[in-house]
Amino acid sequence: MVRESLALLAGVAVAVIAAAVLGEYGFDGWATIGAGVLTGVFVAEAVLAVARKGRRRLAGASALLAGGSLAWAGWISTGHRLGTATWKGWAAILLATAAGGIRARPRAAARGSRPAPAATE
Repeated sequence: MVRESLALLAGVAVAVIAAAVLGEYGFDGWATIGAGVLTGVFVAEAVLAVARKGRRRLAGASALLAGGSLAWAGWISTGHRLGTATWKGWAAILLATAAGGIRARPRAAARGSRPAPAATE
């Protein structure tokens, strides 16, 4: 429980920094879409670095943090008028949300697979 709380705190830190940095640039163009994907991945990586493994709850939180971060960046970038963002800005928000959730999801074991044998040294 403590590890999950610290993992979410790390995700919040990355999301806040990403929003502050990306908010200083225009919220339109293909670079914004790429920034959305990278923000989602970076937020999820920060969460996973502390949590050590993915969980559904962490994946949902990572998705919300990443999407919220890009929305906040868009709000800053558009002068507090997020409704004026173009479709590329909105796509970046959706892609950040998807990337954050997908990257932090739990890994499923393949059907019929056996665990790796222990190392014998």
